[in-house]
Amino acid sequence: MALELNLNAIKALPTYQKALMGGILAVAVVALFFVFIAKPKIDEIDRLDLQIAQLNNEIQVNQAKARRLDELKRENAELEHQLAVLKEQLPPESEVASLLKQVSDLGIKTGLDFKLWRPSERRPGASGLYTEIPVDVEVAGGYHAVAAFFDRIGKLPRIVNVSGLKMTNPKTDKGRLMIQTTFRATAFAAMDAAAQPPAAAPPPAKPGSQGA
Repeated sequence: MALELNLNAIKALPTYQKALMGGILAVAVVALFFVFIAKPKIDEIDRLDLQIAQLNNEIQVNQAKARRLDELKRENAELEHQLAVLKEQLPPESEVASLLKQVSDLGIKTGLDFKLWRPSERRPGASGLYTEIPVDVEVAGGYHAVAAFFDRIGKLPRIVNVSGLKMTNPKTDKGRLMIQTTFRATAFAAMDAAAQPPAAAPPPAKPGSQGA
Protein backbone atom coordinates (compact mmCIF):
# COMPACT_ATOMS: atom_id res chain seq x y z
CA MET A 1 0.00 0.00 0.00
CA ALA A 2 2.83 2.41 0.92
CA LEU A 3 4.65 1.58 -2.34
CA GLU A 4 1.51 2.29 -4.35
CA LEU A 5 1.11 5.62 -2.54
CA ASN A 6 4.76 6.50 -3.26
CA LEU A 7 4.38 5.62 -6.92
CA ASN A 8 1.18 7.58 -7.12
CA ALA A 9 2.89 10.48 -5.40
CA ILE A 10 5.71 10.34 -7.91
CA LYS A 11 3.26 10.20 -10.79
CA ALA A 12 1.55 13.26 -9.39
CA LEU A 13 4.78 15.25 -9.39
CA PRO A 14 5.35 17.82 -12.11
CA THR A 15 7.37 16.67 -15.09
CA TYR A 16 10.47 18.72 -14.23
CA GLN A 17 10.61 17.15 -10.75
CA LYS A 18 10.33 13.68 -12.27
CA ALA A 19 13.23 14.51 -14.59
CA LEU A 20 15.29 15.81 -11.67
CA MET A 21 14.69 12.66 -9.64
CA GLY A 22 15.63 10.52 -12.65
CA GLY A 23 18.87 12.43 -13.06
CA ILE A 24 19.72 12.04 -9.38
CA LEU A 25 19.05 8.31 -9.59
CA ALA A 26 21.23 7.98 -12.68
CA VAL A 27 24.08 9.83 -10.97
CA ALA A 28 23.75 7.58 -7.93
CA VAL A 29 23.93 4.46 -10.09
CA VAL A 30 27.01 5.78 -11.90
CA ALA A 31 28.61 6.70 -8.57
CA LEU A 32 27.96 3.24 -7.15
CA PHE A 33 29.40 1.65 -10.31
CA PHE A 34 32.50 3.79 -10.03
CA VAL A 35 32.99 3.04 -6.31
CA PHE A 36 32.44 -0.71 -6.41
CA ILE A 37 33.44 -1.74 -9.94
CA ALA A 38 35.30 0.90 -11.95
CA LYS A 39 37.55 2.42 -9.29
CA PRO A 40 39.13 -0.87 -8.17
CA LYS A 41 39.93 -1.61 -11.80
CA ILE A 42 41.41 1.84 -12.30
CA ASP A 43 43.44 1.43 -9.11
CA GLU A 44 44.66 -1.91 -10.41
CA ILE A 45 45.57 -0.31 -13.72
CA ASP A 46 47.50 2.42 -11.91
CA ARG A 47 49.23 -0.17 -9.75
CA LEU A 48 50.17 -2.30 -12.73
CA ASP A 49 51.30 0.75 -14.70
CA LEU A 50 53.56 1.81 -11.82
CA GLN A 51 54.89 -1.73 -11.47
CA ILE A 52 55.60 -1.92 -15.19
CA ALA A 53 57.39 1.43 -15.06
CA GLN A 54 59.51 0.18 -12.15
CA LEU A 55 60.29 -3.05 -13.97
CA ASN A 56 61.21 -1.16 -17.13
CA ASN A 57 63.56 0.97 -15.09
CA GLU A 58 65.10 -2.12 -13.50
CA ILE A 59 65.45 -3.68 -16.94
CA GLN A 60 67.28 -0.60 -18.23
CA VAL A 61 69.57 -0.53 -15.19
CA ASN A 62 70.31 -4.24 -15.48
CA GLN A 63 70.89 -3.95 -19.22
CA ALA A 64 73.38 -1.16 -18.55
CA LYS A 65 75.02 -3.33 -15.91
CA ALA A 66 75.04 -6.27 -18.29
CA ARG A 67 76.77 -4.18 -20.96
CA ARG A 68 79.29 -2.98 -18.38
CA LEU A 69 79.72 -6.53 -17.15
CA ASP A 70 80.63 -7.70 -20.64
CA GLU A 71 83.11 -4.84 -20.91
CA LEU A 72 84.64 -5.69 -17.55
CA LYS A 73 84.87 -9.35 -18.54
CA ARG A 74 86.72 -8.37 -21.72
CA GLU A 75 89.08 -6.13 -19.75
CA ASN A 76 89.63 -8.88 -17.20
CA ALA A 77 90.35 -11.43 -19.93
CA GLU A 78 92.88 -9.06 -21.52
CA LEU A 79 94.60 -8.46 -18.18
CA GLU A 80 94.69 -12.19 -17.49
CA HIS A 81 96.26 -12.72 -20.91
CA GLN A 82 98.88 -10.06 -20.23
CA LEU A 83 99.60 -11.61 -16.83
CA ALA A 84 99.91 -15.07 -18.38
CA VAL A 85 102.39 -13.73 -20.96
CA LEU A 86 104.48 -12.12 -18.23
CA LYS A 87 104.34 -15.20 -16.00
CA GLU A 88 105.74 -17.24 -18.87
CA GLN A 89 108.89 -15.16 -18.43
CA LEU A 90 109.10 -16.18 -14.77
CA PRO A 91 110.72 -19.57 -14.22
CA PRO A 92 109.77 -21.68 -11.22
CA GLU A 93 112.13 -21.18 -8.30
CA SER A 94 113.67 -24.58 -8.98
CA GLU A 95 115.03 -23.21 -12.29
CA VAL A 96 116.52 -19.96 -10.96
CA ALA A 97 120.00 -21.42 -10.51
CA SER A 98 119.99 -22.45 -14.16
CA LEU A 99 118.87 -18.95 -15.19
CA LEU A 100 121.63 -17.28 -13.20
CA LYS A 101 124.16 -19.66 -14.70
CA GLN A 102 122.97 -18.53 -18.14
CA VAL A 103 123.73 -14.96 -17.07
CA SER A 104 127.25 -15.83 -15.93
CA ASP A 105 127.86 -17.89 -19.07
CA LEU A 106 126.88 -14.90 -21.20
CA GLY A 107 129.49 -12.81 -19.39
CA ILE A 108 132.17 -15.41 -19.99
CA LYS A 109 131.26 -15.71 -23.67
CA THR A 110 131.60 -11.97 -24.12
CA GLY A 111 135.07 -12.10 -22.56
CA LEU A 112 134.39 -10.65 -19.11
CA ASP A 113 136.33 -11.57 -15.98
CA PHE A 114 134.02 -12.09 -12.96
CA LYS A 115 135.50 -10.56 -9.80
CA LEU A 116 132.39 -10.95 -7.62
CA TRP A 117 129.28 -13.13 -7.68
CA ARG A 118 127.42 -12.75 -4.38
CA PRO A 119 123.79 -13.91 -4.08
CA SER A 120 121.67 -11.83 -1.69
CA GLU A 121 118.63 -12.84 0.30
CA ARG A 122 115.65 -13.52 -1.90
CA ARG A 123 112.45 -11.63 -1.13
CA PRO A 124 108.80 -11.84 -2.20
CA GLY A 125 107.59 -9.43 -4.86
CA ALA A 126 105.04 -6.73 -4.09
CA SER A 127 102.18 -8.64 -5.71
CA GLY A 128 103.01 -11.93 -4.03
CA LEU A 129 103.05 -13.64 -7.43
CA TYR A 130 106.81 -13.86 -7.73
CA THR A 131 110.07 -13.95 -5.81
CA GLU A 132 113.06 -11.68 -6.40
CA ILE A 133 116.50 -13.32 -6.37
CA PRO A 134 119.24 -10.65 -6.42
CA VAL A 135 122.93 -11.25 -7.07
CA ASP A 136 125.64 -8.61 -6.65
CA VAL A 137 128.11 -8.84 -9.52
CA GLU A 138 131.44 -7.26 -10.42
CA VAL A 139 133.13 -7.84 -13.76
CA ALA A 140 136.21 -6.52 -15.49
CA GLY A 141 136.60 -6.27 -19.21
CA GLY A 142 136.34 -4.18 -22.31
CA TYR A 143 133.66 -1.52 -22.59
CA HIS A 144 132.15 -3.12 -25.69
CA ALA A 145 132.16 -6.53 -24.01
CA VAL A 146 130.18 -5.12 -21.09
CA ALA A 147 127.69 -3.51 -23.47
CA ALA A 148 127.29 -6.79 -25.37
CA PHE A 149 126.81 -8.64 -22.07
CA PHE A 150 123.92 -6.41 -20.99
CA ASP A 151 122.38 -6.59 -24.46
CA ARG A 152 122.33 -10.39 -24.27
CA ILE A 153 120.82 -10.32 -20.78
CA GLY A 154 118.01 -8.17 -22.14
CA LYS A 155 117.29 -10.74 -24.85
CA LEU A 156 116.92 -13.67 -22.46
CA PRO A 157 113.44 -15.28 -22.55
CA ARG A 158 113.31 -14.94 -18.75
CA ILE A 159 113.22 -11.62 -16.91
CA VAL A 160 116.52 -10.47 -15.40
CA ASN A 161 116.73 -6.90 -14.16
CA VAL A 162 120.02 -4.97 -13.96
CA SER A 163 120.24 -2.14 -11.42
CA GLY A 164 122.84 -0.11 -9.52
CA LEU A 165 125.16 -0.05 -12.52
CA LYS A 166 128.56 1.55 -11.87
CA MET A 167 131.60 1.70 -14.17
CA THR A 168 134.93 2.61 -12.60
CA ASN A 169 138.71 2.44 -13.10
CA PRO A 170 138.78 3.02 -16.85
CA LYS A 171 142.12 2.26 -18.45
CA THR A 172 143.49 1.27 -21.80
CA ASP A 173 145.10 -2.07 -22.50
CA LYS A 174 146.64 -2.54 -25.93
CA GLY A 175 144.39 0.16 -27.30
CA ARG A 176 141.24 -1.21 -25.71
CA LEU A 177 139.19 0.60 -23.04
CA MET A 178 138.98 -1.62 -19.95
CA ILE A 179 136.63 -0.92 -17.02
CA GLN A 180 135.43 -2.37 -13.74
CA THR A 181 131.65 -2.76 -13.70
CA THR A 182 129.47 -3.48 -10.66
CA PHE A 183 125.73 -4.04 -10.72
CA ARG A 184 122.92 -6.07 -9.21
CA ALA A 185 121.28 -8.72 -11.37
CA THR A 186 117.82 -9.64 -10.11
CA ALA A 187 116.09 -12.75 -11.38
CA PHE A 188 112.36 -13.21 -10.89
CA ALA A 189 110.74 -16.57 -10.19
CA ALA A 190 107.11 -17.59 -10.02
CA MET A 191 106.02 -18.62 -6.55
CA ASP A 192 106.60 -22.35 -6.30
CA ALA A 193 105.59 -24.15 -3.12
CA ALA A 194 107.70 -27.12 -4.11
CA ALA A 195 110.82 -25.05 -4.74
CA GLN A 196 113.90 -25.77 -2.68
CA PRO A 197 115.75 -23.08 -0.68
CA PRO A 198 117.89 -20.57 -2.60
CA ALA A 199 120.14 -22.18 -5.15
CA ALA A 200 121.95 -19.34 -6.85
CA ALA A 201 124.51 -20.19 -9.50
CA PRO A 202 128.09 -20.55 -8.25
CA PRO A 203 130.68 -17.96 -9.26
CA PRO A 204 131.70 -18.62 -12.86
CA ALA A 205 135.23 -19.63 -13.74
CA LYS A 206 137.47 -16.87 -15.02
CA PRO A 207 137.93 -16.86 -18.79
CA GLY A 208 141.33 -17.23 -20.29
CA SER A 209 141.22 -13.83 -22.00
CA GLN A 210 139.33 -10.55 -21.88
CA GLY A 211 137.42 -9.17 -24.84
CA ALA A 212 136.77 -5.66 -25.95
